[in-house]
Amino acid sequence: MNNYENIFRWMKKATKTERHIEELELFAKKHPIIFMKFHKESNAIIKYDECDPKYIKAKEELIKLFNENQSSFEPVFEAVKNKFGFVLINC
Repeated sequence: MNNYENIFRWMKKATKTERHIEELELFAKKHPIIFMKFHKESNAIIKYDECDPKYIKAKEELIKLFNENQSSFEPVFEAVKNKFGFVLINC
C-alpha cells in the first residue's frame, strides 16, 4: 500500500460536498496549475472502479503529483485527516 492510499479512499467515498473542503479551495487558488492536474486525475479516481486501467493510470499520476508537491498538498492532507479521520501512512 502506498502512503496516499487513504487519500484515494477519501476521494472515492466522499460526497461532492465533502471533497470541496475549504483547504482544497485555498490550494486551488494558491496553486492553480497543480490543482488543474489534480482535478483532472481525481475525476478518474471518483468515476472508475479501482481495477479499471483509467483509475490505475490516474492513481499513478496523482502519486507522482503528490510526491513532487508534497509540501503544497500538506494542508489538504491534514484537513482530510482531521475532518474525515483518514490518515496518511508513513512508509
